[in-house]
Amino acid sequence: MLTRTPLTDLDLGRPFSAGSPPPPRTRLLVDLSHAADGYVGIAQDIRLIFAMLAGLDSVELTGLLMPTSRHDLPVLRPNHPDGPALTASVLHWMERNWAPGQRRIFPLSLIQFAQTAYQLLRRHHAVIALEDRSQLNALWRVLFAKTLSPHQRRDILDQDFAATDLSVRSIIDSCAHAPWPMLKTLDAEGYDAVLFCMPRPVRLPPGVRQIVRFHDSVPVTDPDTVLGWKVVLAHGRLVRACAADAIFVCNSPQSRDSLLTLDPTREANAVVIPCAIAPVDAGAANIDPIAVIDRHVTFRALGARVVSKPAGFLPPHPAMRYVLSVSTLEPRKNFLGLIRAFERVLATTSEDLRLVIVAGPGWREADVLAEMRPHVESGRILHLQHVPTDELHALMAAASCFAFPSFNEGFGYSPIEAMQFGTPCVVSDIPVFRWIFGDTAEFVDPYDTASIAAGISRVLANPVRSECFAARAEAVLSRFRPDTIALQWQGLLENLPQYAGA
Repeated sequence: MLTRTPLTDLDLGRPFSAGSPPPPRTRLLVDLSHAADGYVGIAQDIRLIFAMLAGLDSVELTGLLMPTSRHDLPVLRPNHPDGPALTASVLHWMERNWAPGQRRIFPLSLIQFAQTAYQLLRRHHAVIALEDRSQLNALWRVLFAKTLSPHQRRDILDQDFAATDLSVRSIIDSCAHAPWPMLKTLDAEGYDAVLFCMPRPVRLPPGVRQIVRFHDSVPVTDPDTVLGWKVVLAHGRLVRACAADAIFVCNSPQSRDSLLTLDPTREANAVVIPCAIAPVDAGAANIDPIAVIDRHVTFRALGARVVSKPAGFLPPHPAMRYVLSVSTLEPRKNFLGLIRAFERVLATTSEDLRLVIVAGPGWREADVLAEMRPHVESGRILHLQHVPTDELHALMAAASCFAFPSFNEGFGYSPIEAMQFGTPCVVSDIPVFRWIFGDTAEFVDPYDTASIAAGISRVLANPVRSECFAARAEAVLSRFRPDTIALQWQGLLENLPQYAGA
């Protein structure tokens, strides 16, 4: 039996001694299923991971197109005459499945029902190379353009890509919702490892390692913030059903702790590699934030049919100051607390202060939209959706304060990105933010509206304090820049032989 030594943060990125022969290139297949899902969060993480891995000479990289919700996709088989069209259909459904109103799971015809049943019962799913390179421009637009810079496009598209008809939904259904796991097999022969962007319990060929990116255990720790009890049940089952020797790559020490709470047997193979922050877009300085607000403001809080500015709406203007918050509309992000805290701040100031919320549609959002409604109508709250990265950076750079009073996070991207622009951040006093920010942010109690309001007021009223935060920011940012994080991924992959299994 091979003794496995746990990887630690200090092992990652370890350089080889002079004169040592370089290790063989790691043949890595990377699951891109979540890369089509919006601008931030897990989608941003996997795009940046792929870009970092593409820059490593020690990695032979292949991106895997994997559909999300569809059960009735055509079967992908090697050497099929419709191969290019079938692999393109996977990319199409990756995009459509994340589009609002497109997550249809149940079939509408007998043919689709038969396809669905066949896909659910199938055990083996092929990995088919994308040999038609004419599809790469669409692949860039769907999977990478929301985060990566245009100058990275050539390097990304120079990598290999493959597709499978194994959908994320079929993995969940066959594992989490059955009385016992009925694992499917991904025929990933020829690779040393498969990196999944979330827990994906599938069988891999002998000798192919399973690497799992782990973000948090929020569905279990904060069940009142997720969509339903099935999400809670599925989360724990998916983790436990992954391969016994799977390597879990957690995005913070706190997410590692939460993983071990779900499954203590993962301790020896659980490592921490933080998320990387997206580099600053150089063109953001030339973008007018007021024009961005005008372009992307939505009045969805006033009702689905309201698309124009209501009477009495106070339009944004260059002299106004604003507090910025960026996330998805979901209970965990505590937008209710933020809005109520903003009302308290407004009551104590005479200046033209706005709250700009950049938040795409989420779940259980009705209460937040109702809380927003009177302020959206007056223009005090400006709700934006679908803001591209360069324009989001322009908003961050011009904000007087960035507020992020979330109840729980595995990592929390947005405030670190705002910090790159010298914008002072008001964040929840939770362990992961203490680990990330140290003494470079204003900490508040997310359960206390008065505390959130006081934190925002302190930042707005004390520019010297904000300047002190900005002066100390580089020590924080340097830990999360892509060059730093890429070395940690390189160290992990070079240490894979330590984890060859029992």
